[in-house]
Amino acid sequence: MKIYLAGPCDSENRTLMVSIAKQLRDMKYEVYCPFELKIENAWDMSQEEWANKVFYADITAIKDCDFVVMISHGRISSAGTNWEQGYAYALKKPVYVFQITNEPTSLMTFCGCTEFWNTNKYDVVNQIAKVMNYLEENSLDPNRFQYCRTVLT
Repeated sequence: MKIYLAGPCDSENRTLMVSIAKQLRDMKYEVYCPFELKIENAWDMSQEEWANKVFYADITAIKDCDFVVMISHGRISSAGTNWEQGYAYALKKPVYVFQITNEPTSLMTFCGCTEFWNTNKYDVVNQIAKVMNYLEENSLDPNRFQYCRTVLT
């Protein structure tokens, strides 16, 4: 199974995203992480040319994945992450959102996913492992449940 791992990849969140990718790979998933993408000769390109290469590589990866695992920080989630979720939703890809805060979430994030869980940054790796095991045992049935204890705005 191919997973597209969407989430903020700035320096503050990089360690968490690397841990999640490792967990999924340890579970034998093929994982695409936008922050791991290497563009050949990137230093020789204009910023716009480099940005287009990244953009289209990510689009291809979303098209090719079986589902998306999205790490959300609620309404302050990254623009790129939100775009990736919306694009995957438009392609009718299953999107599993793990929100690592109890802060309000966007109704677009909540309604635009297959499943939604609140967790925290200390337990998200374990929560993802539990969910992936459950999904495997139940043939990735997208109609089980959503759990949201945050305010939808």
